Amino acid sequence: MTGIQHLYDLFLKTGLRPFAFMTDTQQLEQNVTRSDLSTLLILQFRGDLTMSELAAEMGAPLSSMTSIAKRLERKGFIARATSAQDQRVKLVTLTQEGLQLAKEWKQIMMAMLGRLEAAFTPEEMEQFTTLLFKAARVLQDGGPVKHQEIKNHPIKIKIEE
Repeated sequence: MTGIQHLYDLFLKTGLRPFAFMTDTQQLEQNVTRSDLSTLLILQFRGDLTMSELAAEMGAPLSSMTSIAKRLERKGFIARATSAQDQRVKLVTLTQEGLQLAKEWKQIMMAMLGRLEAAFTPEEMEQFTTLLFKAARVLQDGGPVKHQEIKNHPIKIKIEE
């Protein structure tokens, strides 16, 4: 797996939302919101999910996720169906249009992340990815790294310009 693929996976696995950093996407966001895009990408990445699972993945209340799902359903990007196992459960699935849009956005994200890879040496990319994963773990756990986990031996890297 390449460094770019690791970064892409990191965004989706940890709930980080990269769209706020991507100014190149503003024109494309006229038809769907960043929350809509995140929802489509998570469904592409994780597969069919219940509304509760999708809300948890998005880090959103179920009521907010329901609004997003209704909007995406109206636009034809997702379908919601009652679970065969439990009639109370709604299963969310990508339509062909939703899958196509998610694939387009994945390509855009990969191209933007590719710019990072082009700017970094392989060693810098590895260190950047490692630090980003560490930061995501700290943010997910809700607190700073414990003092005993901090290494006292700083590692110097040479940054090429």
